[in-house]
Amino acid sequence: MKKRLNRVNVVVLLALFLVAGMNAQVSEGTSQDIVKAVKSGVAINLIEHFHEKIEFVLLGKTGVYSKNQAEMVLDGFYKDYPPTDFKIIHTGEKENASFSIGIYTSGRKTFRFTFLTKETLNKILIHQLRIETQDE
Repeated sequence: MKKRLNRVNVVVLLALFLVAGMNAQVSEGTSQDIVKAVKSGVAINLIEHFHEKIEFVLLGKTGVYSKNQAEMVLDGFYKDYPPTDFKIIHTGEKENASFSIGIYTSGRKTFRFTFLTKETLNKILIHQLRIETQDE
């Protein structure tokens, strides 16, 4: 009887890990193109996924920027912190919006990227981007 319960527990745990792993996959809200753009370290590659006006929070500084303004700010970030790695760790959806949280690594520094995306004219666009230092 104990062996049977242990097998059931193992199966339940495996199912939970599988579901948790699926949540960490890239959702429709953060397309593979956006992930590739972040990893590229080239601001213009990510900017093409921005809405015309974007709320941008970068290391505690908040503003609503045009694409051109956001490109200059993001370009400075990439120069100071070129990407070593980037991966999505969590995604979620609500109504017509979705969000994704990713971990961006630059050398020994780690940052948390949070995207709020919405489908606009049949294209997924970033409406908000937060880049914050990751507490370890």
